[in-house]
Amino acid sequence: MTPAAPSPLHSALRTPHRRVRRMGGAATLALCCLALTACGPEVQGSPKPPAAFGPVQSSWFGCPSLQGVYAWPPVQPAGVRGSLPFFTGSAEMQVWVQQQRGETTLRTRTINRARNVRTSLTRQWSLVTYSGAQARCSSGMLDLAPQPAPSGNEPGTSGKLQGFRLALLKDGGLAVGKRTLTTGNKGSYFSWGGQSYGSYDAPDVETWTWLKLARTAAGDSEPPVIDAYVPGATAP
Repeated sequence: MTPAAPSPLHSALRTPHRRVRRMGGAATLALCCLALTACGPEVQGSPKPPAAFGPVQSSWFGCPSLQGVYAWPPVQPAGVRGSLPFFTGSAEMQVWVQQQRGETTLRTRTINRARNVRTSLTRQWSLVTYSGAQARCSSGMLDLAPQPAPSGNEPGTSGKLQGFRLALLKDGGLAVGKRTLTTGNKGSYFSWGGQSYGSYDAPDVETWTWLKLARTAAGDSEPPVIDAYVPGATAP
């Protein structure tokens, strides 16, 4: 007996099922991408100081006082580059942190070790003041409000913000964290032969880097000028 041929109606119903499966896969991928975006930024680095810096000073209420005089360049790591929450125009500087009436002021001035170099920068402070609205305590550390990054946006992004986190360490040092948030990132569903197909809003990227400053004085009063200049000296 010859098998009966499939009816036209049965054959016609197969194609929509295959199309639904393909469409379902694409929809699942799109939902996964949206879910990744909704989960918050992708974090690179740690929002806490490195363990090598030593433990962070804790406080029962709020943040411990950061007031003090610290030394630049950093103890760790060496060769720090990029913007910071204070001016860094010299190789060696005093960093004086004051906190009064809810404001945090960071002052820096040059240290001169050369006997034959005369400069007025050893007596002039550069300063940045953060109001109470620009600084908040978070997990015992002071967060400074993010601002647009000086370098502007990177290709493929729509925004780049930069903020800072200050943490007092138990050894008296100051940990300075830099938080860079890149927004407006785009991703592609798949790529083939060097070409990308389809795009979606990728998660923001939050990058953390840290440095440590050594404490040199309590900072209750202005620290003395450090200037080795001697009139008439011909050698450092």
